[in-house]
Amino acid sequence: MIYEPRGRAKEYADLACNLAVGCEHRCLYCYGPDSMRVPKEDWPSIRFKNDAVERFRQSARRYAGDPRMVLFSFATDPCATPEAVSLLKKVLPICEEHRLKVAVLTKNPQATRSMWPMFARQGWHLGTTICFLDERDREWWEPGAPTIESRRRAIMDARALGIFTFVSIEPVLHIDHGIEVIKAVRDEFDLVKVGKWNHDPRANGMDWTRLLREARVLLEGREHLFKKDLLVAAGEGD
Repeated sequence: MIYEPRGRAKEYADLACNLAVGCEHRCLYCYGPDSMRVPKEDWPSIRFKNDAVERFRQSARRYAGDPRMVLFSFATDPCATPEAVSLLKKVLPICEEHRLKVAVLTKNPQATRSMWPMFARQGWHLGTTICFLDERDREWWEPGAPTIESRRRAIMDARALGIFTFVSIEPVLHIDHGIEVIKAVRDEFDLVKVGKWNHDPRANGMDWTRLLREARVLLEGREHLFKKDLLVAAGEGD
C-alpha cells in the first residue's frame, strides 16, 4: 500500500499511498485515466482497494519510523467522497502509531477538519490544488470538485492552527491564470508548487519561459518548488 513513486511523481513525494483508484471530481485535465490505464468514462467510479485498512496496517509496520513523507495520493483524491474521507480517518491513526510522516493533497480540505488535531500534533502537511481563481473556470475544468474559495478558506484555517500547508498550482492551463493564482495565494500557504500542463498538445504552444520568469519574481523569499517539466519547457533543464 505504501510505495516509492517513480518519474514525475518522485518530485512530489518520496513515498505514497493510494487507498483507491478513480475520482468523482471529473477534472478534464486529469492524468489518472491514462497513467492507471482506466477508461475515462470509468474513472469517476472510485474503486476502493480490498481490505485497505488491514493492508495499510501491514505496510505501515514495514515503514515504521521512516523519515520520508507519505503522500495521499496520486491515483485518487483522498477526500473525494464521504467513503474516501472515512477510509482516510481510519488509516491516519495507523500512521501516527507507526511514526509515519504524512502529506494529504485534496481539493476538499474542508473534509479533513476533524483530523487537524492529529496533523498539528504530528507536524503533517495539508495541501490543495488551485489552477485558477474564477469559479466559471473551476466549473468547466473541475465540474465535480469543491469551490476554490472553500479550499482557500479551509487551508487558511488549518494554517492558523500551525499546520504546514502547501498549494499545487498544477497543471497551469493558462499562463495568465497561473500568474494570477500565484499572486493571490503566495501568502496563504507555507509552500507553493508550480507545474506545467502535460498530456495535452495544447500545452506545447504556451509560454512556459514567461511563467517561470514571473513566478520566480513573485515567489522570491517564499518556499516554493518548480516541477522539472516546467523547468525543461522553459529551457532550463533536460
